[in-house]
Amino acid sequence: MSDSVGPTGLTDAQSEEIHRHLIQGTQIFGMIAALAHLLAYIYSPWLK
Repeated sequence: MSDSVGPTGLTDAQSEEIHRHLIQGTQIFGMIAALAHLLAYIYSPWLK
């Protein structure tokens, strides 16, 4: 990997770190949303 700075002003390592955190945050959000939808389905009386 080079330490060259791209058009965003970040190095390749910094860009990959931000990308890793963005993906991890998206996965956590997705899991929480799926759990919330499951709980809403289970505990909503009008869906049964």
